[in-house]
Amino acid sequence: MSGMDDAGIGRRALLGGLAATAGLGLASRAAFAFPTQPITFVVPYAPGSTDQFARAFGSEMEKILGKTMLVETRPGAGGTIGANYVAKSAKPDGHTLLFSTSAPLSVAPHQNQLPYAVSDLRPVARVGLGPNVMGARIGAPFNDVKSLVAYAKANPEKVTFGSAGTGGGTHLSGEAFALAADIKLTHVPFPGATPAVAATVGGTIDLALGFAQSIVPQAKGGRMVAIAQFGKTRAKILPDVPTFAESGVDLALSPLVGIWAPKATPDAVVQQLAAAIEKAATGPAVVAFAQSTMTEVEFAGPDVFGREIAEESAMMKPLLIKLGLAK
Repeated sequence: MSGMDDAGIGRRALLGGLAATAGLGLASRAAFAFPTQPITFVVPYAPGSTDQFARAFGSEMEKILGKTMLVETRPGAGGTIGANYVAKSAKPDGHTLLFSTSAPLSVAPHQNQLPYAVSDLRPVARVGLGPNVMGARIGAPFNDVKSLVAYAKANPEKVTFGSAGTGGGTHLSGEAFALAADIKLTHVPFPGATPAVAATVGGTIDLALGFAQSIVPQAKGGRMVAIAQFGKTRAKILPDVPTFAESGVDLALSPLVGIWAPKATPDAVVQQLAAAIEKAATGPAVVAFAQSTMTEVEFAGPDVFGREIAEESAMMKPLLIKLGLAK
């Protein structure tokens, strides 16, 4: 009897241990349950193409994650106000994310003393690659990159290019081209891409830089010439516009758009978000946005996106110093 009692006690102890282990497993899964509430994309710019992009992704991710997706704009200071909010004020649980261009992490840290560090935000996914395009006025003494470089070398600072403002992405892209081609251009800042393009169409300036949706329709209408695109390879939506690299200038600078989380966000949550974002990238709302805005949608996971940001930052630092725009 004693042996049987001991055996019964042993079985009960074993079953109790298994139950406790199962309970711990359930508790662990519960602790990392995600999502448990609506997810907010913080867009650090005034309403425009970036928040429209975020809303397109949000509508697809609602279907995948089963939770409401919200978009909140927190504009100002070149995107750093919104970036700082996510880095410093958002709970690191995956429910508040930064949806932004890369500028607050690759450009702004070289320009100003910021209240956040780049390491305070962890990459979740890259979702967009621009592309940026350089367009020339009709009647300019060049119609491709090779003839532009030759003319600019023979006429230093005579060629003018317009951008959406000093220190912005299109300005820096133009200066990066000049540096890579070893030429001198004259920058003309405008309050946005639209007036810069209008000035080029009107013949006031020689070149304008902007997203494809600003330049390509003008080129197709015979009012500008699409000189080159800034990506590493030709964007699928711009198969007939060469890259700078194809045109003999060693330059690849795609505008990156992506999603970040606070640095302490658990790995499991980041992985789940990345998987949902990758699936959303092929959803009908995102595809429709890409087609209407000529945006190149392309997913990259946290590791690849993190490397791209580091590479862009390394490229921007010496350029900003050269331009006198670094802190």
